[in-house]
Order: sequence, then structure tokens, then C-alpha cells
Amino acid sequence: MLNNTDQIDNNLLTDRQKKLLRAIILEYLKNAQAVGSKVLANCYDFDLSTATIRNEMGILAEKGYIEQPHTSAGRMPTEKGYKFYINDIIDFDKSIPEQKIKMMQQLLSENYQSLDRMLRAIHHFMAKISGQLSIIAEPDYSLGILRSIQIFNIEGNKLLIVVNLECGIEKTFTLHNTYSLSDAQINALNRYINTRISGKPIHKIEKIAFNDLILDAQKESFLSDILSEIRNIIQQVKQYNIRFEGEAGFINQPEFNSQEKIVQLLKIIDNKKDFLDIFQQYATEDYTILMGDEIKGNEFKDLVLIFGRYRVMDLPGFIGILGTKRMDYRENIPMICFASRMITEMTTTGTVMPCRAV
Repeated sequence: MLNNTDQIDNNLLTDRQKKLLRAIILEYLKNAQAVGSKVLANCYDFDLSTATIRNEMGILAEKGYIEQPHTSAGRMPTEKGYKFYINDIIDFDKSIPEQKIKMMQQLLSENYQSLDRMLRAIHHFMAKISGQLSIIAEPDYSLGILRSIQIFNIEGNKLLIVVNLECGIEKTFTLHNTYSLSDAQINALNRYINTRISGKPIHKIEKIAFNDLILDAQKESFLSDILSEIRNIIQQVKQYNIRFEGEAGFINQPEFNSQEKIVQLLKIIDNKKDFLDIFQQYATEDYTILMGDEIKGNEFKDLVLIFGRYRVMDLPGFIGILGTKRMDYRENIPMICFASRMITEMTTTGTVMPCRAV
């Protein structure tokens, strides 16, 4: 695992070994094929014999930076090798092309009035530019304090339910007005609910307050039914939603060259609770990089998860990518960090961050 405080001790390698390791990783990133000494000798200006390169590769293997697949004479990077590479190349001030920063700033500026649209726009943007699966976990609304629940009559014999949090966020839902409630009844219902549950954290309301309300309202069946529906709405607000998005080319990578591997990937992303548990485990970090079974189990062995934390009115959320170990770390890691910081800044101050405020 790597986060914003981690460093790999690159001083354990000689300069020549570092150059060879960089070359091995770059070749593997391009082709997903084990790299042999002849490729390194022919394609890179090392001025070394293939025998010397093989000897140095043997030392890199002994130190755990590369490994040899059973079916090949070449070598491929290990997780330790990738982590060396990440620490070696990441420059947060220079790794993101300015054009992509401006594109992200424009997306935020165009969608700042709707948190949902803003998160969806950034989510789609990260999938497109990374070539991997983009992940976004909405803010944890269960930690918010309820300011009020407002109920309105709307056209089509429906009720509009607006859940307002003290942090300024609101969520809207619709219900069928089965009992054809009048405006006077709805106003009374608003007062009845809000005098009893406003000012309480969302995660406590559904467990305690609504049970009491429904017991109080049992003499009026319509009131009990409506309160049950509103309790279901509170449960929806409380859910920590997570979404995935990817471009078509993602699944065409060599790492997913069989139906079995594609099915396994689909199972991984279908189990969203695993990702939410991981995000919450590293919720104090600005960014985190997990590789292989560091994520969760052997099914993740060929994958890497990179994510950053953002905050919306002090409620935590996460944005990141799940992809192959051959991804473009040089841009992807700074982009995730920059995106999470920009979302936080935009929702806190209403202004877009300067280009280089990473």
C-alpha cells in the first residue's frame, strides 16, 4: 500500500539497476509481455552486454523488484517494482498536462450548481482520460444532520419529498399521493415530522425516531403508511452509493483476455461493499494506492486501486480508478489527487482552484 506519506527506499539499488528497472517497467507497460535482456540491449542505450544485463536482472529479482513468469525467459515487474516506479516518476506539479486541468476546471464550472451533475461529470472524465474504470463514492450523507423534511403536493397526484441537511445539501424524492392529501394536511404532516426528528444525524433517525413516530401514528393508518414511506426515503439517503464507469477499450486489455477474467472483473465491481469498506479504512489519507491482494484477496492480483478523498460540506466521499498495473501512473495519480481537491474546493468556496494548486 502507498499513500501520501509512503516512500520506497530507492537507495537500495545502484544507478544502473534503477535505469534497468525503469526500462523493464516501461517495456512491460507498453506490451504486457515479459522483458528479456536482448530487448533491453537493443532498445535502450545502456552500453552493456546482454550477459551483464542478465546479471543485473538477477539482482533485481533477488531484491524483489522483478519476477520471471514460468512461460517466459523474460522478466516482469512485481508490486515492489511498480512502487519504486511510482515514487520515482510522480511529480505532482508537472505530471498533469495543463489542457486536462483546464478541461476538469471547465467541467466543474459548468456543473457547480448541482453536486450530482458535478460528480457525474468528473466521474465520466476520469474514465475517459485514464482508460481504466473510474470509481466515485458519493458523500456519506448518513453523517449529516437533518435540518428538515419538506413535503409538497405536485402534479400527477404525487408528493415531492425534500430532505434538507444542515450542511446545505438536499435530496429530493417523489411518492404517489395515495390518500389525496390536501395542502392543509401536508402542512400539518410537515410540522408533525420536523418537530420530532429535525436536528438529528441521519444515521440515527431511521433506527429510533421513525419507529416512535409510526407508533404514535398507528391510529391513523394513512399517516402510518406515509411515515413508513418517508422512513424508506431516509434509508436511501443513508446509503453510501458507489458507481463505476469505463470506456469500451478497458476490457480489451491483455489482462482480460479470457471470459473467465472478464466474469471475475464483473463480480469484483458488483460487490460494492468491498470498495466502501476499503475507502473507509483509508479515509484519513489524501490518496491511497493498493496493488494486488492489498486490495482484497487473490482475485485482485492483476489490478491496482488508486483513490483520493474529497469532502462536500465536511461529508467525506471518494474518487478513484480501478485498473491494470500497466496503467499510466504518471498522470493518473496526480489527476485523482487534483480532482478530489478541486471537488472539495468547489463545494466549499464555490470557486475553481488555480491550475497548479496541487
